[in-house]
Amino acid sequence: MKQKAWAIHFIYAGIFLLLAGGQMYAVESYHLTPSATKFLAHNVGPGPETARGALNHLVVNSGAQVRETITPPGWVAWASLSAGAILAVHGGLLVAHKK
Repeated sequence: MKQKAWAIHFIYAGIFLLLAGGQMYAVESYHLTPSATKFLAHNVGPGPETARGALNHLVVNSGAQVRETITPPGWVAWASLSAGAILAVHGGLLVAHKK
């Protein structure tokens, strides 16, 4: 029974990666909301002690409606699709093996 539970997790992870890869393949870029851009500026990337980080914090905190655009490289979609297919098939084989 414990082995079958792991198989279901593999299948779900594979389906999630397949959907994420399909989404990244279909969409060219993602435009974030101003609040998400502010969150990223404060929590990810260079800190305010560096020149680029200080500029990022200045622009985001100025009150302007700044929106970050994220353009993932093309290989990320294919890698996600490939990993998702492998995980889903592996989980399916584990389920079939235990029957």
